[in-house]
Amino acid sequence: MSEHTEDGERKPPLAQLKPDTSSGGAQAIHRALHIVRVLSAGPRNGMKLIDIAEATGLSHPTAYRILRALEEQGLVERSADSRRYVIGVEMVWLGLRAAQRFPLLSLVAPALSTIANGVGDTVIMSVRSGVYSVCVERRNGKLPIRVTSAAVGSRMPLQTTPAGLTMLAYLPDRLVEPIIAAADADEQNGLRHQIASVRERGHLVSEGLTVRDTRAITAPVRDMAGNAIAAISVIGTRSRLDDGRLPHIIDALNAGSREASEAIWRNAAMQARDRS
Repeated sequence: MSEHTEDGERKPPLAQLKPDTSSGGAQAIHRALHIVRVLSAGPRNGMKLIDIAEATGLSHPTAYRILRALEEQGLVERSADSRRYVIGVEMVWLGLRAAQRFPLLSLVAPALSTIANGVGDTVIMSVRSGVYSVCVERRNGKLPIRVTSAAVGSRMPLQTTPAGLTMLAYLPDRLVEPIIAAADADEQNGLRHQIASVRERGHLVSEGLTVRDTRAITAPVRDMAGNAIAAISVIGTRSRLDDGRLPHIIDALNAGSREASEAIWRNAAMQARDRS
């Protein structure tokens, strides 16, 4: 059974990747990136060396050496009081250029505002980063009730969140199958059923997947090839997102996700014209 924090939110599992079998500099790079991803998926107050080593499958001395190198470059920071490691601010500056090359948030922002104002509840947008779902934006509607502590920048394995499951339904099988195969036998059947349901309906309605006593309705944001590039979720208490309001929320969410997708398509077409 999944563990929960005191406010009812499920603790995100830290993905265990297979040990890296490359050698030399490539191995060091893979290990460093693995540590960065584990820290990104970990608690907001950071992780101790012993927990980082366990999550990455590295020995304590190896994990420590890599953390020291990342710390020297500002990619990782350490609190002297708690001896916990967190993502460093240098990561923010490195990400600015990529954000400028593909202004996803600015393209999708009008649709997010329309959804939040229309339904009055918390709206979250997530994107895929490898095998993780990363929360990149959060909007509060007119009558938001705080039901999740998901913060911008938090990441969880795709198969554990409404947004992640929705994105999996609109990704190529070559990307989806390894994630399903890595799950337990019982979980594999559940994942396949949920993915098939999203593909059939075009959206996901999930009950308490990340927070108990809540409901989330999620729709994909898709690129020109039809693959999910993001997902938008409306999250609230079960009593607020009841069956009576569900059709209205689904309609608003579907309209918003189409608006966001079309904005991305127009931007891609414009960039293609500029390059030609």
